[in-house]
Amino acid sequence: MSFWSQNTEKLRQLILYIASQSADAKRGDIFLNKVLFFSDAWALQHLGEPITGARYQKLPMGPALRALIPLRNEMIAAGDVEVKTVGATNVTYALTEPDMECFTADEIALVDEVMLLFSKTPANVISEVSHDLAPGWNLVGLKEDIPLETQLISRRPPSEETSARGRQLAAAFGW
Repeated sequence: MSFWSQNTEKLRQLILYIASQSADAKRGDIFLNKVLFFSDAWALQHLGEPITGARYQKLPMGPALRALIPLRNEMIAAGDVEVKTVGATNVTYALTEPDMECFTADEIALVDEVMLLFSKTPANVISEVSHDLAPGWNLVGLKEDIPLETQLISRRPPSEETSARGRQLAAAFGW
């Protein structure tokens, strides 16, 4: 369960934007899924809410947009994108320009940063890294939703000050 509702139009435009900026044989569905997930997850961390509010699921290759196939099929039917199989991956190519009016400058800057971060990384490495960078991926079962809120879980150990305060509270309340 998520606190956000999916903004399908914004999601559609973000898929178009990512495809228009990065579609090539090295940037297929794995790249698209990871950029979408980490754009939403990092927007939650840095901007206070996800960009699209979309739902993501745990798949063996990392977080994946639950609505990718049906939404992309709608976009294909509308003439917005085409999908070509290149080697063993599907690559989404934008056929129309994205409507950038629905995004803030901070949102697009964040998406651009995520794309740049993953741009020179092979898909198999992006998948492995995504397992480490998405705490929620490690908390749910295969094909279950990954709550975006899990991106707020820190992977750093607590400071000694925080640990001491925890011990103090535990002693005081008998935990």
